[in-house]
Amino acid sequence: MSRLTPDGIWRVFRDTVQRHGGGWTGIVSVIGRGIRVARALGMHGLLRRITASHERHAPMAHAVAHANLKPPIPADLLDMRIGIMIHMFYPDLAEEFSRSLSLVPRPFVLMISVVDDQAREQVQRQMQSLANMERLIIKVVANRGRDIAPMLLAFRDEILATDVFCHLHTKKSLYSGQEQTHWRHYLVDSLFGDMQRLAWILGMFQANPDLGLVYPESFRGVPLWGHTWLGNADWGRQLAAQLGLAIDTTQYLDFPAGSMFWARSQALRPLFELGLRLEAFPAEQGQTDGTLQHAIERMLGLVVRQQGLHLGILPTDGRLDLAGEGERNRHTYFQLPFAARLEQASFEARIISFDVFDTLVLRPFLEPAGARAYFGHVVQRRLGIADAARLRDEAEVAIRSEHHGVDPDLDTIYRTLAQRAGLPSDQAQAMQALELELEKRWLRPRQAVIDAMTVLKPDQLRIGVSDMYLGEPLLRAILPGEVTGSLSKIHVSCDTGWRKDDDQAWKHLSDITGIAPAHWLHVGDNEHADVQRPQALGFIHPVHVLRPSALFDVVPGLRVLRPSPQQRSRWQDQLWLGLVANHFSATADERPQDLVGSPVMRDPETFGYVVIGPLVVDYLAWLGRMTLARGARKLLFFSREGHLLERVFRRMQQAVPQFAQIQTHYLLVSRRGVNTAAIRSMDDLTHALGSSFTGTLRGLIETRLGADMANACTRILGDSDMQREVYLPDMRGQIITMLAPAQAAILEIAARERMAYLEYWNSLVEADEQVVVSDIGYAGSIQAQLSRLTERPLSGMYFALNASASQMETIGGEAFARFHDERAGDFSSPVMDHHLLLESILTAPHGQFSHFTIDEDRSYHAHFRVADSTDTSWETIKRIHDGIERFMLDATEAIGEDVINLDLDTRLVQVPLQKAARGRWTASGWDLTLSAEDMYTGRGNVLIHPA
Repeated sequence: MSRLTPDGIWRVFRDTVQRHGGGWTGIVSVIGRGIRVARALGMHGLLRRITASHERHAPMAHAVAHANLKPPIPADLLDMRIGIMIHMFYPDLAEEFSRSLSLVPRPFVLMISVVDDQAREQVQRQMQSLANMERLIIKVVANRGRDIAPMLLAFRDEILATDVFCHLHTKKSLYSGQEQTHWRHYLVDSLFGDMQRLAWILGMFQANPDLGLVYPESFRGVPLWGHTWLGNADWGRQLAAQLGLAIDTTQYLDFPAGSMFWARSQALRPLFELGLRLEAFPAEQGQTDGTLQHAIERMLGLVVRQQGLHLGILPTDGRLDLAGEGERNRHTYFQLPFAARLEQASFEARIISFDVFDTLVLRPFLEPAGARAYFGHVVQRRLGIADAARLRDEAEVAIRSEHHGVDPDLDTIYRTLAQRAGLPSDQAQAMQALELELEKRWLRPRQAVIDAMTVLKPDQLRIGVSDMYLGEPLLRAILPGEVTGSLSKIHVSCDTGWRKDDDQAWKHLSDITGIAPAHWLHVGDNEHADVQRPQALGFIHPVHVLRPSALFDVVPGLRVLRPSPQQRSRWQDQLWLGLVANHFSATADERPQDLVGSPVMRDPETFGYVVIGPLVVDYLAWLGRMTLARGARKLLFFSREGHLLERVFRRMQQAVPQFAQIQTHYLLVSRRGVNTAAIRSMDDLTHALGSSFTGTLRGLIETRLGADMANACTRILGDSDMQREVYLPDMRGQIITMLAPAQAAILEIAARERMAYLEYWNSLVEADEQVVVSDIGYAGSIQAQLSRLTERPLSGMYFALNASASQMETIGGEAFARFHDERAGDFSSPVMDHHLLLESILTAPHGQFSHFTIDEDRSYHAHFRVADSTDTSWETIKRIHDGIERFMLDATEAIGEDVINLDLDTRLVQVPLQKAARGRWTASGWDLTLSAEDMYTGRGNVLIHPA
């Protein structure tokens, strides 16, 4: 717990007073609340709350600098038309702004809007003698649309005549209850500050034609949840339709909160060309949200990015640097575990209400659209009805439109669907039953939220409040028992007709319960309905819980997993991303500090679940489909990677009837084991000497062909020759010549091992049986040697293959790769780049297979190298394997036999491996024992851990 300085105490007190109304009202409220906290939690509890409030404003990790930007052009070389536009609603701030404007290092046009003639005269006097000002334009505008309408309407032509312009306004925000002096100073100082800062910003625009907008990181008073559309979603959708933008009003977004920025005028041209009329902006009534101007503020960054231009976000610490995405004050969320936040917020509450979906229960899909897409897939497969998801959505939308936004219940939705689509009622009822069946299968408790209810007092009423189409009886039938058991009542909009997002639910429920808002705490994930509205109505400050999908917007290290529009439309990608997001949401609830910087994978199970699990499950689903497509019913998993792969595939077979007809075996095989057994002539040695090696001749023979072969060659060639340094592939022909005197011994040992291996092979595979082999891959060397040994073509299915896999064509076999195939022009991929990390994980608890020997009674015996994993490392690997299997089980629990149809985006599913291997997602020390055996090239055991 950090120690508060006197300055910190004053800042915490000042900010808390502001949040409670400001002035004497705020002071009295804070003092009274402090007394009540001390009574309830004791002085230590009060100090914990004060310290936690201080820590929420602690500096966060710096945003990642924009990697695509060039250094700025020096100020004396700037060649651009510069404009500065200020909406000066408060003309008494003209002198303050003139000090900033005097710092502009190059000629500029100054545009100022005021609301009356008296203000115009006052501003004219203050600004007329500014240095470097080429022209001053002052316009009187209506007090409508705040600073946004004057920019887009009054000064449209003047701004579009510039190359770069700055937009400012005299932000006091008195309607918020207190003048926002600190916010205004922060924004203006970030954009002006001094002449060096101004020159740097302007120089960045000139050096980088694709830089569209520069603005400060959000002021510390803007909450994380404020970086969403809030009550502006309807306006946002209307604007997006006019601009040709596709927006998701549930996502977090980057925008200049406070609407002060520097911009390339062409970057915002689409907004200027909307043809908006002043009447579209509401009359001024002190609105804090839900207006056209608030929606346009949030649209600024989206319009810039729509045109392929970059945002440049200035850091809060004053550095001259630009980030491509904002931090959005995420540190305010990731300071305390959910249970601690609930305990601190609830001590005065008489009632605690909870949102249901994404707050108390989670689905396995990233977004509701993913669940709906899978529902449509299942309906078509089981009932033969096409476009079921679309039909259902259209029916629900139609009812809402007809009934002015009132939520219908599920029965009404399906009756309407049947009428609109011309479906028989029994088919519509079957669809409805299937939807409920899937929901019941999917829903899992958000465990940390459920467990945290133990911190609440027994006399505090707990209810659920949800805007949705499932009434309370249906919800109680499909929700997990521990969720329904924790709530005395669930109020649902389709039952009551009251929604949270229009305040009706809160007003009616307050009347019904008789509990005033000041004693009501709400917990939920919807930033508008669950946080903003209750707070505005005077509730105890709500406890916000991020829905899992929001983590991919909010946590910089997880943003790489944000799906593209195409990926979002596929239920397969929505499933694995949803499972990964749910896993990280547990981290956010229980150990939020692990997501403040680089995401921390605290235990091996998490690594197995979020990094390797999706890769393995996708590979195995593909492997099963490919095996069936080749007409094969026998699948051989090469040791040692096959130890885990076969184990997980067998669990998968329990869910997929088509896969159950495939026989699987863990095949004892290694390059050393088949290299020797495949030698029928000295020419066959070339296949064992193909890849690189550095070391002694004896080391090469022992590694590639075995100790018996090395001993025999040493007896014949002598120890000195066998200790010579050799290099492959350069000396391959020379080595074969060197070994010629030992030909008889080599062929004899090879024949003996071949007889033993074929005895083993024939015990598993029938003579005319179609066989598929599975391995991580790379060159397909084992498959090729195994084909030569058994004298039959094989089909190989791999994670990755390099160009050398083309050798399969010469022996009649075939080889396919899931994630990387250099033969098809793939030259880089995370699976290939980090193959040693994969090998270190997909291993077995025994040493590498060496060879078989055979007795006179033709019984064979397997021989292994000494296990090269310590007990500690194997325990770590085993836990990783458990995480991988857990991911597979969660996937099969969600979609059952449809695991056969899992076909993930092969590039996106490799991203977690790339981030973990490069240290962007970090372990907590458990990874230091991982190693991979690379005897084949002479490197021995290679320690593997993130870069």
